[in-house]
Amino acid sequence: MFNFLNPIFLFAAGVAVLFPLLIHLFNRQKVKKVYFSSLLFLRSLEKTRMRSVKIKEYLLLVIRSLIILLVVVAFARPAIRGGFASKVGAHAKTSAVILLDNSYSMRYETKEGSLFDLAKEKAKKTISQLKEGDEANLILFASEPDLTSEKPTYDFRNLLNKLDESVPSYQVTDIGQALKKAFEILKSSKNLNQEIYLISDMDKSGWSYGSWGYFGDGSFSSPQNRKAKLYLLDVRPEEKQNLCIEKIEFANQLIEKGRPFRIMARVVNSTSQPVENLLVGLYLDGKRVSQTDIDIERGGKATVEFVQTVETAGIHAGFFEITDDDLMIDNHRYFAFKIPEKIEVLLVGERPRDTYHLKLALNPQPESDIHMTVSEADGNSLAGIDLNKYKVIIFSNVSKLNDVELTNLERFVKGGGGVWFILGNNIDPGFYAQQIVKNFFDIDLKLPLTSTRNVGGFFSLEKIDWDHPIFQVYQNVVHSEGSPQVEEKGFPQIKFSSLFELSQGRDIKVIARFNLGKPAFIEKNVGSGKVLLFAGSLEEEESDLVIHPFFVPFVNRTVEYLASDLSRLSEDFLVGSTIERELDPALSGKEIKLVDPENLETFLAPIIQKDKLVLKIQNTDKPGIYEIRTKEEVMDRFAVNIDPKDSDLEKIEKSEIEKKLEGLSLFYLNPHDDIEKTILQSRYGKELWKTFLWIAVGLLALEMYLAKSRKKDIVTEEKT
Repeated sequence: MFNFLNPIFLFAAGVAVLFPLLIHLFNRQKVKKVYFSSLLFLRSLEKTRMRSVKIKEYLLLVIRSLIILLVVVAFARPAIRGGFASKVGAHAKTSAVILLDNSYSMRYETKEGSLFDLAKEKAKKTISQLKEGDEANLILFASEPDLTSEKPTYDFRNLLNKLDESVPSYQVTDIGQALKKAFEILKSSKNLNQEIYLISDMDKSGWSYGSWGYFGDGSFSSPQNRKAKLYLLDVRPEEKQNLCIEKIEFANQLIEKGRPFRIMARVVNSTSQPVENLLVGLYLDGKRVSQTDIDIERGGKATVEFVQTVETAGIHAGFFEITDDDLMIDNHRYFAFKIPEKIEVLLVGERPRDTYHLKLALNPQPESDIHMTVSEADGNSLAGIDLNKYKVIIFSNVSKLNDVELTNLERFVKGGGGVWFILGNNIDPGFYAQQIVKNFFDIDLKLPLTSTRNVGGFFSLEKIDWDHPIFQVYQNVVHSEGSPQVEEKGFPQIKFSSLFELSQGRDIKVIARFNLGKPAFIEKNVGSGKVLLFAGSLEEEESDLVIHPFFVPFVNRTVEYLASDLSRLSEDFLVGSTIERELDPALSGKEIKLVDPENLETFLAPIIQKDKLVLKIQNTDKPGIYEIRTKEEVMDRFAVNIDPKDSDLEKIEKSEIEKKLEGLSLFYLNPHDDIEKTILQSRYGKELWKTFLWIAVGLLALEMYLAKSRKKDIVTEEKT
């Protein structure tokens, strides 16, 4: 099968072949016939000779046309493909793209070495098949392709050096992204042979979804891509077995110093056999604090739970660990959490009695070293207070706020602050309905927002969300099915003579209800912060809440909940993520650096955004605990983990690959197949332009001989 690398020259072939024909027509010999009676016996001899001359003329015409045609075709760079070229050792110039999988699953250890080391050896064998004039690209790929050079290289020794320097990453596999890049590179190639060598462990997870869309949708089988040959080099010599820690969970709980908290880890068994007595250990702040054994069914999952206590506030970090196996990178999973050293609380009321009981509950002994710092302000002076100094603001029976105060409060909440509104008879019904309930909670209320009395009776709390962090400490005494009877289960019955009726809004979490089913305690996330609203009064004549022993822990846990960043407990940053952290604006101008899990330091440039220092951290290419430091102290810690997707080592079937890449020229090589033999049997053959030129030269020599012979015949004919 012929191909032309420069087919545009073929358009000139038709015109060029006409030149010999035109020359032949305009240069025909005009012979004048003169008859001699005495030479009539020579007529038969004359006819024979003239017939020979004409045959030579036509032959010369054909040869000259062929010479021009062969030269033009040679410029079009003809090439032949097929087994014939391989048998005679022919070789066309090649553009090769070598895709080397360096995802973390390639760290798997086998009897012959790690899969990545085996893959590098196959890449070296592939490079050894390239000849002078060939070009190649080496791309390391995991979640994204990483080109070792911007342009194709002819320096294969340098390519081998880069191959030796390559190491596996901590990211997952994306075959689609890598193939997309390879096909893009080959679009600019003019060489006859276009080849892609995909060297991988062929885990199914890497073929599930590509950046170009789902495999099998025809994205890869374009006419341009079908010109390339795709060699799939499988490096996995055996069935892989693996155990991994998939996830860490803290549940929805407050973590306080000196109080027990629960931490759980989910372990996955990807082996073909059940696992018994798997040792799981917990490390916290650099120490092994607990361990246990678990059993996991084949292909199953198991959750292990530990109960721990930390005695100090601040930033704590640790990890779970399981027994070593052949892929060790997923045997650890890291976590970090923070217990505030101090919680700055601002109490806002218009009369001393509005905040009196709250102040006592939060700081009953002002001289003690308690972690709450309480300040007070009245509604008239709030506009002049810097709200960023506080973590929690409580509004108790405040009538209304002006526009400046309301704007500052919205900015405070969206920036991560916590606000608690407690209603009372002093509030402005219209303001609260429109500016507080509507603006913060997105609830439509019927005006006026006034208290509703239960004449001759009282309201009480029921249908409490016992899983909410504020009420979790009480859930052990509530164990009956259905709606619990609070008083019967040890939770105090709190009486309210009046309440403010709230409706249920979208995205509103109702933490507790009154016995009429109306919301009593609601929550809404606003930006990075939280807002709570209690639809009852703290006035002693309106309720007996403030005289119950329940009041002090209730207020403290509510403040701790508003001050805590529970979203950090559910953080699961993956390797390669861009992470955003906020710091105190007072750190502006100080030297801030990031310390990675290997203690390598990188200086960070914070961005000032609305009185906050924002750090955007991108160099998270390793799993472990990262620290944000100044010269004086550690400001923050966060955990980065591998994506557990690649820990599932199920291998994709060859038939599935053929279906996903339907239409492409595929060659699948098993781990022990001969790479050189496969390449030679499938590669395009020799470019034939030199052969065409040599044939043209041979025909030119023949043309010269025939032209000389023709002249002699013409001279002889004229003499005769």
